[in-house]
Amino acid sequence: MLDDYFQDLKHELRGAMSKRNHPFKYAYLSTVDENLQPRARTIVIREVSEAINFTIFTDSRTTKVHQLQQNPRASLLFYHGKGLRQIRVDGILEPITDAQEVKRLFQKVSSKSIKDYTTQLPPGSPIKNPDHVEYVERSENYFLPLQLTPTSIELLQLKRPNHLRALYTIDNNEWQGQWLVP
Repeated sequence: MLDDYFQDLKHELRGAMSKRNHPFKYAYLSTVDENLQPRARTIVIREVSEAINFTIFTDSRTTKVHQLQQNPRASLLFYHGKGLRQIRVDGILEPITDAQEVKRLFQKVSSKSIKDYTTQLPPGSPIKNPDHVEYVERSENYFLPLQLTPTSIELLQLKRPNHLRALYTIDNNEWQGQWLVP
């Protein structure tokens, strides 16, 4: 039964990428800043590999990138309201550096989303007026894909008469499951 739940969550996470309004397209990404304060933000999941590695896009000048240089540990939190399912993925979040892979991923950025990676000033910079943000030409200069490689995945399935909770950890490229008290 543990393996069935794992296969189901893997299928749902990967399948969410092809479903327009699936709640698992979005997650909360948590990192830790230099003062050891947790920092969370909503992100868009761009790809989920067969090995359950998650790809996200960011601007290379963001504070999260600086945080990851100090501590690459991160967490993704997913919640499916209708399915009453929560999934937390802990792992290592690192830049994708292979030039061909970066180019492939950059080609997936839509023309309306390109502005997210082409501001003149770094994200989070103070400005006087939100209508006066300046942009550079379409370029890969600040585009940075990141990959989260999971070390553990925790599933909480809310249901009656009993909620289900399981922790999956990876050991020698094999996922092992353990039931937890919900």
